Amino acid sequence: MGEGRRGAQSAAQRAYVEIAERMAAGDLEPGAWLREESLAASIGISRTPVREALRRLASEGLVRFEANRGAQVVAWNRSRIAEIYGLRAAVEGYVAAVAAQKISDEALGKLEANLDEYIRVIADERPDARQYAAELNNEFHALVLASTANESLVSLLHGVLGLPLVRRTFLRYSERDLARSVEHHRELIEALRRRDAPLAEMIMKVHIRAAEHSVLEAQDLDRVNDDG
Repeated sequence: MGEGRRGAQSAAQRAYVEIAERMAAGDLEPGAWLREESLAASIGISRTPVREALRRLASEGLVRFEANRGAQVVAWNRSRIAEIYGLRAAVEGYVAAVAAQKISDEALGKLEANLDEYIRVIADERPDARQYAAELNNEFHALVLASTANESLVSLLHGVLGLPLVRRTFLRYSERDLARSVEHHRELIEALRRRDAPLAEMIMKVHIRAAEHSVLEAQDLDRVNDDG
C-alpha cells in the first residue's frame, strides 16, 4: 500500500472519529444535515475522506442519505433503541460468560483500577468529569470484551460500543444511574474473579437493560420538554 492510500485512510478515520464524537456530544443532533464542505473545512481535510466517513456512518445506521439533499443524522426512536440494547444485552451477556472462563489476573487488576478511577471521577464536579467517566465506562466494557480473546466477538461489538447513542446517553446519567452502574461493575468484577460464567452473564444483561431504561427515560424527558 502506498503512502497516498495510507494517508487517505488516516484522513477518513480522522473524519469518522470527529463526526462520531460530535454526534455523541450533541453538537450534531438527530435530524441535522451533514454538509461535506463545511465538515471538511472544520476538520481540516478534503471532502473525499469526509464522504468516506459518512458512508461508513451510514453503514452503521447512524447516518442516512437522501437523494439530492445529502446526509442526515439518524433520529433514534424507541424501536431502534430497543434493537441496539437488545443486541448489547444478548451479546455482551455472552461476552461476560466467556470472559469469566478466560480472564487473567492482570485483566482483573485493570478492571479494578478502572473501577477505582471511575468512582473517583464520578464524584468530581468539574464539567469535563462526566465525559471522562463515559470514557472509563467504555474502557471497562472493552476490557471485558478483550478478555474473551475472541476476534469474532470483538469485531461484532466494536461498532456497537462506540455508537453515539451509547456514549451520549451516558453523559446524562442521573446520580442514581451512576451509583447503579458502579455497583454493577463491582458485582461483575467479583463474578469474573470467581469464574462464575452464569452469574457474570446475568449481571451484564441486567447492567445493559438498566442502561436501556435510562436511555428511554431520557428520551421521554426530552419529548416532554420539547412539547412544553
